[in-house]
Amino acid sequence: MGKGLKGLIRFLGSICLIGSVTLLISTTAQAEEKETGLEEIVVTATKTPHTLEDVPVETILVTKEDIKESNAKNVSELLRDIHGFYIQGENVPGSSAYRSKLRGLDFDKGYGLILINGERVLGGGMGEYGISLNQIPVDMIEKIEVVKGPASVLYGSDAIVGVVNIITEPIPEKPTFTVSGGYGSYDTSLFNVGYGQKINKFGFLISAQRETSERGRYGATGDDFKGEYILSKLSYYFSDKVNFSLGINHDDLKWEYQTEEKLRFSPSLEIALPDASFLKLKGYWYRLDMDSFSPGYTRRFGDITYTQTEVQYTKPFGESQLITAGGEYLLRDIDASFADKSNTFQSLYLQDEIMLKPFSIVIGGRVDDYSLYGTEFNPKMSLMWKVAENTRLRASIGRAFKSPTIRQLYVSFKHGNWWNKPNEDLNPEVSWGYSMGIEHIFSKKLSANVSLFRNDIKDIIVAVDTSETIEGTPVRTWKNVQKAFTQGAELGIKAAVLDNLFLNLGYTYLDTENEDTKKELPYNPCNTASIGLDYEIKPWGTSFHWRTNYISEGYTNEANTKKTENYYISNLKIIKDITKNISFSMDVDNIFESDYGEPDKEWLGRVIFGKLTIKIWR
Repeated sequence: MGKGLKGLIRFLGSICLIGSVTLLISTTAQAEEKETGLEEIVVTATKTPHTLEDVPVETILVTKEDIKESNAKNVSELLRDIHGFYIQGENVPGSSAYRSKLRGLDFDKGYGLILINGERVLGGGMGEYGISLNQIPVDMIEKIEVVKGPASVLYGSDAIVGVVNIITEPIPEKPTFTVSGGYGSYDTSLFNVGYGQKINKFGFLISAQRETSERGRYGATGDDFKGEYILSKLSYYFSDKVNFSLGINHDDLKWEYQTEEKLRFSPSLEIALPDASFLKLKGYWYRLDMDSFSPGYTRRFGDITYTQTEVQYTKPFGESQLITAGGEYLLRDIDASFADKSNTFQSLYLQDEIMLKPFSIVIGGRVDDYSLYGTEFNPKMSLMWKVAENTRLRASIGRAFKSPTIRQLYVSFKHGNWWNKPNEDLNPEVSWGYSMGIEHIFSKKLSANVSLFRNDIKDIIVAVDTSETIEGTPVRTWKNVQKAFTQGAELGIKAAVLDNLFLNLGYTYLDTENEDTKKELPYNPCNTASIGLDYEIKPWGTSFHWRTNYISEGYTNEANTKKTENYYISNLKIIKDITKNISFSMDVDNIFESDYGEPDKEWLGRVIFGKLTIKIWR
């Protein structure tokens, strides 16, 4: 019997075991119905508010309740259970989880866009090269909206495979004080404190967190990480039609061979006009001060700064049409040891949402003018068909593009046993994305969805050898030379098996190919599956949350000569409400000590973490 089949059998066996145990103990608990969350409002897919049930573009929502019930110490761990994601990374603060993919394409390489409160971020990935999903502690997050498929029509570069919008906690309506602290294996610790309230027309929120870990950015290595975060929000309501807000955030992150300091100012003015139209003026200034000094690599240090402004105007026409128009200006300044450059990005977008029951149609286009390589035009069309009261079909087609990275454009440095030679003449990578999915809500206790997708990417930028050497070390540069596709299917099921037992199943089939070499893209397992079980004992104020992920084998190199083994990871979380204001949780990660399919590397194994949370409001 093959290793892959054995691993799948073990995974299915664990599901049967969990199901048997929960069925036996379920008779002791009181009935309680879990909310579906479909009434939640989301904005990322169209930049206009929709309920999750009726948003025309495929959107996945990670709620505050989902965050509470997860073991997650970082954002990537929160997304691991979403079908379509493959994430190889350890659940500790400071991890970059640089192997984070959606539908076969890397976030760290810029194929997916990461936002905080709708704004671009920098850092956390592989130095100046990539951008990590893990931008902010989970205790500071209210929810995460994941939009699948091309999204350059609203967000410009890097939104080829989707957008992850991390939305931080709002200013509370009443005075609220929260403090939490936890400690676990490998000196993993966190301490969070926050206070916020609204006073007449004024509101504020201040939250601070400190976290540490003995594990590193890239996994399977020891390190010393310390992160300190301050998040603050201010708001002032001039009237019920005019609202001003300001966010000020500061992050200070330190690893053994890397430091990052991030500072962000985010002002926003929202105006509701008498004709039911809406005007939003926003901007942000974001600076990443980084220093990377790994042995065997050229030291890279300095500042990368974003200065951005955006205006968005939304106006309804009758009861069946909503027009959104906007413009953005972004200045990127690089003042670093590897480059002294400034780039400008100017964009105009137009979107028309048409409601012709039972259809909702979204048509949009965006023009981006980049000082680096000229003009890009990205159209997109999405359709939602309400087939029946509880059945919705969504389909979309769109063009998207990805800018060359800073490393590919500007950075000359020694990368271990080779030198990186930049190329300022690179063109953006371009993709056409297609998706279609159907969702059916059988009842408040059962829903399912199936999606098909394909992405065709051309002008892929790859590292190529040159005939040059520097001090005897070979030199590589970058060229637009390849094309590839990713395609597959996703399945998701949510069910209340019993009144106090909730099931979440996900499965993804993925097929990838580099069309030039006819090889599969590395680190893209063909089959991934997840199961989540949530069990509540209301009289005891206790809940149990089990998560298991199965990942099939996958190639680790472009030549397809090496593979990871299949593996599965199981986590358990127990939450006990001590009083109305105090709760305690215990996490056990990687219960069966998985080696993530790479047994030759050093992994954490089983990790235990305890946390106490106190929340006081009046």
